[in-house]
Amino acid sequence: HGGYISPAAFIPLAEKSGLIVPLTQSLMNQVARQMNAIASKLPEGFHIGINFSASHIISPTFVDECLNFRDSFTRRDLNLVLEVTEREPLNVDESLVQRLNILHENGFVIALDDFGTGYSGLSYLHDLHIDYIKIDHSFVGRVNADPESTRILDCVLDLARKLSISIVAEGVETKEQLDYLNQNNITFQQGYYFYKPVTYIDLVKIILSKPKVKVVVE
Repeated sequence: HGGYISPAAFIPLAEKSGLIVPLTQSLMNQVARQMNAIASKLPEGFHIGINFSASHIISPTFVDECLNFRDSFTRRDLNLVLEVTEREPLNVDESLVQRLNILHENGFVIALDDFGTGYSGLSYLHDLHIDYIKIDHSFVGRVNADPESTRILDCVLDLARKLSISIVAEGVETKEQLDYLNQNNITFQQGYYFYKPVTYIDLVKIILSKPKVKVVVE
């Protein structure tokens, strides 16, 4: 019927059908091509994040694909973020640790997406070199005027600070949520409060409307 389909709807179908890897590969090629077209307009340190499924991460070509993805950009000062999702279990073994370490050593930022909703978030933090955790919107969405609403989120933020891991808050939709995150020095935020998902053309318009600044990485 046309229109947009939520990732929450099509990604599980792509994973079940075995299409998630070629879909992600196609996305990587498209992102590199489109970002190169506006490379001179991107702020220094601009973040480009790609979600990878467990089946893709364990594939034998994964590291080479990521390195080729990095090399396909004309700008060398972009922050390429490899997002590991908790949606499906990931067998953390020596091979996986080595793969992610290679990518980290080659400039990739490693983020743990949907933190707190999936299989092994705490063990991932222990076993893998994680630069960021992305706090799932279900936690941020509970923030309201009631002090009790932030208890779990307070604990998650405290854990991340003790482990010296940076934090990205997902699903920011209200001023109350924004104020809470700002009060807790969570400077990386995403959600409908700022922008809904936009097309490439609309993204270009947004970038062109903003002053060119440097994105500081914690």
